[in-house]
Parts: sequence; structure tokens; C-alpha cells
Amino acid sequence: MSEPAIKSLDKLTSFSQEIDALELLRKRRRSRVKKYPSVSVLVSTVRPDDLTNLLQQLCAQSLPSFELQLGLHTIKVNASHKKLIRALEKRKVSVNIYSFGQEKNLGTILSSLAQSSTGEFIAKMDDDDYYGPEHLRDLLDTALDTGADVVGRAMNYVYLEPLQLTVRRFSPHGIQAVELWSDWVCGGTILAKRTVAEAAHWFGDGKTAVDRFLLSGVTNNGGKIWRTFGAGYIYRRTFTLHTYATNYSKYLNGANEHVVGRWQHPVFGSFHA
Repeated sequence: MSEPAIKSLDKLTSFSQEIDALELLRKRRRSRVKKYPSVSVLVSTVRPDDLTNLLQQLCAQSLPSFELQLGLHTIKVNASHKKLIRALEKRKVSVNIYSFGQEKNLGTILSSLAQSSTGEFIAKMDDDDYYGPEHLRDLLDTALDTGADVVGRAMNYVYLEPLQLTVRRFSPHGIQAVELWSDWVCGGTILAKRTVAEAAHWFGDGKTAVDRFLLSGVTNNGGKIWRTFGAGYIYRRTFTLHTYATNYSKYLNGANEHVVGRWQHPVFGSFHA
């Protein structure tokens, strides 16, 4: 287990400094990996357009192979989805598709997907967020290096869709702690050891707070959670029937940088219309 290259970001840490630290740590961690364990990606979706975007991001992942457990919540795959699924299968990604009716809750769907998965790790990805091409591999690198039961990212980058603005944010105290043990990681970035997640009863069976259910269950069982860099992941906030309506001021108040539109850099990958 190695000492982290950086433990916190503050308002004086530039974006380029953050990326330099991330790349240094990534290089060191990957030099020690001999073989990646198997991982199952869990996706529950009710939005056809967002599913298209997420499948494109999965096609771009640098991790050589993984299993995709895709839960369709009242929707069906369309021609665009089928084309992207074929592209995933060509690169030896196992894609398993399950359909769920309106009566099923998010927790129930995710727990069902996890139970039927085969990976040594499970990784939750949200269809309405944005993931860079190194996302899954970074999380596995971190899990192998730290020995953590759960790994996830900090929420450093938030896309406020109605404002067409991406903010690089910190806590109210001007600091975002990364590369440390914690009891919280961003829910759309959870990577967990299968045995640990199962012992925590997966994601429960509720409509909301499914991420907190798993994280609390892990810590209550004595498990350890590691939070790594937020760069490589953009958390998206909008006002729709299916996403959490929130006050944008809490994101704006903690920001020291912002860009119009989505943050453009290779660490976040390419965005599709």
C-alpha cells in the first residue's frame, strides 16, 4: 500500500496541477498491476437519450474487459442502443439486459443487477453523469493499491445543465479532500468488492438514498472506503421528473472555477450531442 501523492485540493490548486498529480499517481499505480480483477458495471436507466450517452462512454473505457448489467426501467433499447451494445460485445464486453416494470424501485433494480452479476467487483454508473475513458480503470487501480473495500470519486466537477455551466468546486472551507479514507464517495462512482457489497445487502430496496444505503452498510460492517480524485467524472444536475431538484447555490458557492458548457479536457473524454 502506497502513500498518496496528494491528500487535498484547495482553491490555490490549479486544474493543471490537479491533472499532473492524478497522472503521476495513475502511472505509479498501474506499474504495479499484473492483472485486473473482473468487474460488473451496474446501470439502471429510465432515459433513452441518456442511455445512449452512457453506452458511448462505456465504449470508450480503457479497461480491457468488464460485464455490463443493464436494467431497463420501463423503457426498451432502440436502434442506437443496439449498435452501441454490439460495439461493446465486439470488444468482449459481456452485456446482460434486464427489463423492470414501473412498480420496481431503484434500489430493488440495482440490487437485482448486482445479485445476478459475476464480477469480483461491482461498479455503479449513473446514466445522466459523464465519465472519462479512464474511469473504471482508475477505480480498480485505486482499489488494488489501497486495499479498500469501496472506492469512489470526490464531487469536484458539477455540470449545472439549466445554466449551461460546469463548476470546479470545493467544500465551503475551500478544500476538497481526496486520496484518503472516508465514509462518503459520489454515488455514481461507487466501486465495491462483491463480497462486501453483498454483506451490506447491496443497494436495499428503496426509491432513494440507495448509495448511502450501501456505504452505510459497508462502514457498519467494518469496511473501509477510499475517496480518490474527482477529475475524470462530471456530476450532472438538472430539473427533470427523474433527477433530484436542488438549489444550485451550494455548488456555485464552493466553486473557484467555472466554464461555459461542459469541461473540455481528455480526462473527461469526448462528449456527444
